[in-house]
Amino acid sequence: MDKQYWDNFYKNHSSRDDISECSTFASFCCENFFDKESKTIVDLGCGNARDAQHLARKHLVYGIDQSIDEKVINTNKLSSLKLIEQDFIYDDYNFSKKVDVFYSRFTIHSITGEDQKELLSKVYNYLDAEGLFCIEVRTIKDSKFGVGKHICGTTYFNDGHTRRFIDSQKFLNTVLSLGFKLLYFNEQNNLSIYKDDNPVLMRVILEK
Repeated sequence: MDKQYWDNFYKNHSSRDDISECSTFASFCCENFFDKESKTIVDLGCGNARDAQHLARKHLVYGIDQSIDEKVINTNKLSSLKLIEQDFIYDDYNFSKKVDVFYSRFTIHSITGEDQKELLSKVYNYLDAEGLFCIEVRTIKDSKFGVGKHICGTTYFNDGHTRRFIDSQKFLNTVLSLGFKLLYFNEQNNLSIYKDDNPVLMRVILEK
């Protein structure tokens, strides 16, 4: 992942209102898949922790990111939110006896195919029975796919950082072969509009 890019981004933008409220994906998950019972959630790549903070109002949340701004750490007043500065690919997740939910928004398209392979296997192994894996990510149907410098495969460098656009069908085939069950799938735009960017996203909810 582009650590330097995200270090600078969150250092300069952490207090902006347009990226401080929770995402539409966090709201979607809470409304449709997180019941009233408290869960243990691991936010993979929590960024400025806007979704992690929202989820931590009702659940125990571990927010993992290699680029957590000190202001976010110092101003966290939620005892139910634990922030961990670490690359989530290589974390062993031993900080919790159980994990009910792994949550990943806009992070899987920021890692390599090899890292994805390792991550998916670890998530499946660490999830409790009937645990959920919630994913939102850009796909090859997005308008930014193919724009910028081609790195390899479906990976391009644009807007200052690298994205590996996801082929949704290949991704589904991979996770289902690991043993996950598909609870929800959607691929479209109008899910997360930011200024003039209206990406085509894949939303997937998987169950162990």
